[in-house]
Amino acid sequence: MAKYSTDVLIIGGGLAGLCAAISAASDFSRVMIVTKTLVGGANTTSMAAGILSAVSPDGDPEDSVRLHLDDTLRGGAQLNDRPLAEVMVKAIPKYFNRLRKIGVEFVEDNGKPRASFIAGHSKPRSYFMKGKALHLQEALKSAAGAGGVDFLERTLITQLVKDGGRVVGAVGYNGSEIVAIKAGATIIATGGPGELYSRTLMPAGSTGYGSSLGFRAGVELIDMEFVQFYPTMVWEEGLPKIFIEYTSLLKHGGDVLDADGRSIFRKEGIDEPWKLTRDAFSILIAKSMLKGGGEKPAYMDCTGISDADMDSDPILASNMKDLEGRGVPVRERKFGVSPYAHFMMGGLRSGLNGETSVPGLFVAGEAAGGIHGANRIGGNAFAACIVFGFRSGLAASLYSSTVGDPAGDPFSGAAASLSDAISHDGGKDTSEIKSRVRELMWQKVGILREKKGLEEALMELNSLRDMPLSSRNPMDRFLVPMMLDTAEAVTLASSIREESRGSHYRIDFPDQKEEWLKKISLSLSGGECKVKFLPL
Repeated sequence: MAKYSTDVLIIGGGLAGLCAAISAASDFSRVMIVTKTLVGGANTTSMAAGILSAVSPDGDPEDSVRLHLDDTLRGGAQLNDRPLAEVMVKAIPKYFNRLRKIGVEFVEDNGKPRASFIAGHSKPRSYFMKGKALHLQEALKSAAGAGGVDFLERTLITQLVKDGGRVVGAVGYNGSEIVAIKAGATIIATGGPGELYSRTLMPAGSTGYGSSLGFRAGVELIDMEFVQFYPTMVWEEGLPKIFIEYTSLLKHGGDVLDADGRSIFRKEGIDEPWKLTRDAFSILIAKSMLKGGGEKPAYMDCTGISDADMDSDPILASNMKDLEGRGVPVRERKFGVSPYAHFMMGGLRSGLNGETSVPGLFVAGEAAGGIHGANRIGGNAFAACIVFGFRSGLAASLYSSTVGDPAGDPFSGAAASLSDAISHDGGKDTSEIKSRVRELMWQKVGILREKKGLEEALMELNSLRDMPLSSRNPMDRFLVPMMLDTAEAVTLASSIREESRGSHYRIDFPDQKEEWLKKISLSLSGGECKVKFLPL
């Protein structure tokens, strides 16, 4: 068994994890990032469009932090944790300016970052990064390395280790040996669970396992019914499955057509479709595709966008050229599109500095719930990752200096259990389980939900738990049970909320109800999942 010791352990090497690492290291703490893939790559941030929303001097002079907050709360159907949302919108402007100083470049207009309009925002305050998110992660990884942060890659954390109620580190597996990491404080920054669904652009392994780690350590899960489905990715045989930023395309004459070639917007009397938020757009297109039973195709038609349109809007030009450069005939003909699982609004409950109810455990990024409420508006994911990454990193560093080493050896029991699990290989192949979970979640816990399907999904997910597992990839044997934890939490919360709000749409309860202006909390107690409601 490989043993490590650090002041701050960060599980996850994406945007939130890197920001937390830089922050903790700047407080002169020893910091280690552990990731099941590679630091700064093969994570949910690496697949993002690189959009950051912030109030800036380069934006609309009439914009304000208060307006950004109002838009965030409206977009979240007023279910946001307001103090968290307030911290995010107040703090992100300074980080936006700092990112520019360390070399992160944004699409410009007349020598200044161009503030663009994205649906859900009342003012143009969204900035597109050049090179999407990859350059950002490269800059942050370089800064973390220069600050002395240690990287432990291709290692899956399988369990948080506690001593007297406090998290004192974790154990994991790298495919050949067990690792034990003692830490004064631990931060979960594992990203979202896009891979729970068969249609996603999130990378393999994005199972939301951080939710499972925290849940099993005693932290509440909140808002788990709210999964954001982005409305438009390329979905046609022979074409690459890629993200389509729809705002600029629809604003300049693009359209989405049903199987009969009719505009889904005109049918509903929608004159300004580019203003549709992601939740409303996804629900609209899903209703069109599933109307009458079975699934029918949907198409995006951008053939009406002119050269003059592209000359007038660099974001539009960038989007069109990106699609064309990857083989999508965006200017020649209509092409197939579909919504896909994009982002999780729910996650582990935390405070203003990422602290959870379990001493020694913090959370940042998409693994944290509450900030975005029932739906996230564009560019706020990066804002939350950056703000709460830095805040949780500093808070974890300060906390680690107040605690001593655990008594005895609390890691031996967890390591022995892990060793025993590693030695027992045999049963259903994990690839089959993962495939079934993804299809089940898409079909019955997807954009349009109803009681019968949710109950059937819960029953089947529970039955999959009892199967012994085998896999050529040993890490999958530990990821799949955590994947099931997260899938069940999403399904259970979805079955409990008997209304439609934000990204959560119930066919059998299509209206938003005032009495449901509360959060659903799930927690583990004595091996049982407990449900309670939290007032705002």
